[in-house]
Amino acid sequence: MPRIEITTKPNGAGRNWLEVGHYETDALGREQWIKKNVPHQESKLTVDRQYSARGETIDWIVIIPENYPFSLVKVTYDRLNPKEIEVLWDPEGTSQTETDREEKIKRVFELAAGNDELVDLLKELLKN
Repeated sequence: MPRIEITTKPNGAGRNWLEVGHYETDALGREQWIKKNVPHQESKLTVDRQYSARGETIDWIVIIPENYPFSLVKVTYDRLNPKEIEVLWDPEGTSQTETDREEKIKRVFELAAGNDELVDLLKELLKN
């Protein structure tokens, strides 16, 4: 089961929160976010929330069951950027973790640059 650990800031400038829902494409081909619920009220999710000492941030741990049909997103609201949605997990598997893996692979090759033996070993390991 996927486990998502994230921190949100519920108040003030640059505030953000978590939502559960899905993307829907309208007749004009535009993709719209449709909110279904919030994680701590979704019965199928296992959620643990810890507030910081002054209540400025919330540390979340969300465990998503197999075959969960909805996406988990982090919504950021700021005066300069009214609504930005970051997909943390989606049922198709194209989530932030896939992007993180690609960035880590790129970083490993940057660190191994100049060591041909290590670069060859990395290529061999990543073929599988």
